[in-house]
Amino acid sequence: MSLKAAFLICNYILAGLALACLVLSKIYSPMTGLIFSTGIILCFILEQSERIPLLPTTPILNSNWFFLLLPFLYFGFNLPLLELIAGFLVYLIFSRFIFKSEFNDYLFGYLVAIVCLLIGAIFEQNLTFGLIFLGFYLVLSWCLIFYTLMVERVGSKSPPVNFKTMGKGEMPSSALLGWSTGLVFLSFAMTAVIFMAFPRFGLGFLSINTPSSPITGFSNTVTLGDVGKIKSNPTVVMRVEYTQDGENYKPKSRILWRGVVLDQYDGRTWTSTLETEFKTRNQPGTGLSLFRAPNPTEIVQQNVYMESFDTPYLFTHGIPLFMDGNFIHLQMDKHFVFKTEDTRSGPRKYTLVSEISDPGISYNLDVPDSDPLLFPSRFLQLPEISPKTQHLSESLTQGARSDKERADKILIHFADFKYTLKMENDPDKTALEHFLFQRKEGHCEYFASAMVILLRSAGVPTRLVNGFVGVEWNEWGNYLIIRQNHAHSWVEVFLPGKGWTVYDPTPPDPALVGMSPLNPLAKSLDFLRMSWQRYIIRYSVHDQVQVMQFFKTNRRDVMQKFKSLLNFETLAKEAHNFSVIILTLLLTLIFFFAIKRRYGGFIFSTRPPLSVILFQEMLIQLGKSGWVKNPSWTVREFLQSVSSLPDDKLDLIHRITEFYEKHRFSNCPIPPTTEKKIRRLIKSL
Repeated sequence: MSLKAAFLICNYILAGLALACLVLSKIYSPMTGLIFSTGIILCFILEQSERIPLLPTTPILNSNWFFLLLPFLYFGFNLPLLELIAGFLVYLIFSRFIFKSEFNDYLFGYLVAIVCLLIGAIFEQNLTFGLIFLGFYLVLSWCLIFYTLMVERVGSKSPPVNFKTMGKGEMPSSALLGWSTGLVFLSFAMTAVIFMAFPRFGLGFLSINTPSSPITGFSNTVTLGDVGKIKSNPTVVMRVEYTQDGENYKPKSRILWRGVVLDQYDGRTWTSTLETEFKTRNQPGTGLSLFRAPNPTEIVQQNVYMESFDTPYLFTHGIPLFMDGNFIHLQMDKHFVFKTEDTRSGPRKYTLVSEISDPGISYNLDVPDSDPLLFPSRFLQLPEISPKTQHLSESLTQGARSDKERADKILIHFADFKYTLKMENDPDKTALEHFLFQRKEGHCEYFASAMVILLRSAGVPTRLVNGFVGVEWNEWGNYLIIRQNHAHSWVEVFLPGKGWTVYDPTPPDPALVGMSPLNPLAKSLDFLRMSWQRYIIRYSVHDQVQVMQFFKTNRRDVMQKFKSLLNFETLAKEAHNFSVIILTLLLTLIFFFAIKRRYGGFIFSTRPPLSVILFQEMLIQLGKSGWVKNPSWTVREFLQSVSSLPDDKLDLIHRITEFYEKHRFSNCPIPPTTEKKIRRLIKSL
């Protein structure tokens, strides 16, 4: 690969990574990104064939005047500022490929690519962007190296006509790429050390509004069927690490992540009508104490890493005793539902300490600061229901002496119902009535809503809960994966003496029951995404303290092992291991020396110029006939030593030698046609 080809390839890869950042930021769609990729490939073909770059003929092609159009478009047509800036950057990328005033314009292109990378860093925080960033850093380093080599040959101010053909006859050495790549990775290692040691701050005051995916079913107003709309989407919502006493922990009981609670139903829409119980400020790192468990038996810490989706709710599992996270404002309503008041969205992390020993009990209170006018009448509200529905409730609860017996009997009624996501309602009947008496199949929202209506008709205080059910565990990282298709609705029934008790009338989702576990590749990729969020995006002061304690503890262990190695008895015991290590080192050395013998150098050895390679091929060809060049001879002395050869062969040797002398000590490029001609002369020897 010639120097020019390597230079162009790196430039276009860098531009492609820059455009990928804009696509990842959801400023442009994947289809638009595909169009950009096609444009990048087309520009590369044109520049490789020396049709571009062109010298600009008018100032507007120089991009200076186009910049003045941005305020006009923004204020005149009220266009989104972010899209305008991104469009301007795309214009600069392509216009600088096609038009260049001087060689320095390549540097301007690097600056534009860095701006695109910064936009990606603001709006995208997943593992994909991390991989793009690493590739961007490496390719940018190569671009700057090749740019410097090209500037030494053409100058930074030369016009396109001077640098279109420069570098075609030169070959960059493998040592250049090898050592530069090694230095880049060394800088990554040094950056990682600085990253771990530099004082960290919470992201709460740095976060900005970022685009996020809307998710239905989690707001104060939910239409019947909203949760079902996301049941077919496998996108990850959050990942949860469970720990107990500092060790990884996997809950043994069923996991329900409680989200929004709804109490009023009008026959089509569920609404939360209870007011806020308290609002408070959270100091990240200090946290907030919430409830107390009277007889705690299973207290766990849950580190929740939420992906980017548009909901302010903080999901909880069990009775939350303590909560902390990168949010500033927290509020709880009388349903015991927690939400933030922060306007930003995007991936966020929070920590819960919860009592989860009894998954059947939600809270042992009716409502905070119970008001006789509020409880229980608020949880007995009913829309207009048919006499048939009322009669069903009465017949199911006939003979029951307590609310628990009534709830148990109604729960049993749904045992013969089936689960499906395909819902077709009768336009002449309400959705729940059609579900109860005709279809007798549906998804969780219909089961939970129907049970609430039947219980309230029987005089039992009940409410609806939307959240997630935890069914997917990643053993590679020991954490729980929550996806959109794990969304679930269930019922909370208030039982005197127990409190709000969980009832789930929905049969198991066949899609989740029959769901095959993640294959090793999918598990490892998800574990990488989790690690990216855990140790890069959400790396904190607490993590730094743990790292320092780890090194402090293990430093003593290392010193003790080192001292034990100085003991003769230990050396004797470890003789076998030492012999294996020494044998491995010997085999490695033999491998590298074999490469040196075969190829004349190590992997990162400097590649000689093409003229030297061709001259050496001629010497090898003559050596087969016994004409060997003495290492101390000059080229002319070698010509004298072969003067007795036939004139036709001697003429070929003279022509090859003249080619070597012409190109060995000059920067003149070697055209491909000339190289082929010399190789034909060598073969004819």
